[in-house]
Amino acid sequence: MQAICSVSLDAISDNFRFFHDRISPAQIIPVVKANAYGHGALEVTRHLHQNFGVKLFAVATLEEAQELSKECPQISILIFSRIFPHELQDLPLNSILSIGSIEDAKALIDSMHSAIKVHLNVNTGMNRLGLSLEQATELLSSPNSNLDIQGVYSHFSSSDTLDESAFTHQNKIFAQFIDHIRSSGFQGLIHFSNSAGALHENQAAYDGMRLGIGLYGYDTSPAGKYHKSLRPAMEIKAPLIRVEQVKAGETVSYAGKWQASVDTNIGTLRIGYADGYSRALTNLGITSFQGKLYPVVGTVTMDHIMIDLGNDNLQSGSLITVLGGDEESVKIASVARKLKTISYEICCAVSPRVKHEYQ
Repeated sequence: MQAICSVSLDAISDNFRFFHDRISPAQIIPVVKANAYGHGALEVTRHLHQNFGVKLFAVATLEEAQELSKECPQISILIFSRIFPHELQDLPLNSILSIGSIEDAKALIDSMHSAIKVHLNVNTGMNRLGLSLEQATELLSSPNSNLDIQGVYSHFSSSDTLDESAFTHQNKIFAQFIDHIRSSGFQGLIHFSNSAGALHENQAAYDGMRLGIGLYGYDTSPAGKYHKSLRPAMEIKAPLIRVEQVKAGETVSYAGKWQASVDTNIGTLRIGYADGYSRALTNLGITSFQGKLYPVVGTVTMDHIMIDLGNDNLQSGSLITVLGGDEESVKIASVARKLKTISYEICCAVSPRVKHEYQ
């Protein structure tokens, strides 16, 4: 038996509908990079295309686009990160490139390829990728270019923070830029908001928004007031492979970081940091089974974790929830707060050793 990542496609549907209702008639561009944040890019893409007619998806890399294109040639795939000219020969026909620097733009223009479909990534304050407003304007007005500029977008740096000063500033800059290029005749797709951005009241949707973590059920609004409107789609369970009693005073796992204060039953689960269960959850993790909570004890190892069952003696082979589910302390958002990280990181960490099942 192996650890299982159960993904609820019904939850993903509900989350999609929630955001669709907020931004309609603008379109949703589902972000399925990093294997759909650990949920399974191919399955999520198929589900949204077949059930909602979604035609444009987004990934981070050429390799992700190649994998998705093989199974879903009927969709379009926006690639966020840079593609170099020597990689163009491997580019799927249904791909759209992002241009995030003037160096990138010049390299593509100087290539031997024609009619390269692109979206311009405009830097409004994120300072990670993106053209300056002047550079983007120049590209849009350049005659006889081999770039088929089909869209323009930017990225919020602080749409999930209570301090809205950066958010407001970026909105102002982008709105002015879009007014300018629209008045100059540009008719391509405009998109700005990520999940958190779309959860702001009165946020301009433009022609679309890029739906990432919100699609998978996590509320990243500054005040966290939408958590009841979204359904986390992921639950990870691990099989119980051994139950043995340890005596008071005995230690568990590497370096003896946990010591039994009384005689107790220790269960060993087949999941570890190689599967995506963080080693930082040593003596911090909580698991659940049939409404009862069991703490993780001792150092999280590469392939196993140990839990304190107390006087319980669960049957070998039982599937124990280690991340997600209904218990608040085991939910991925709760675990993320405990580890001082974000739900994205925990979801994306799920390794190929964990079997995915869809409901």
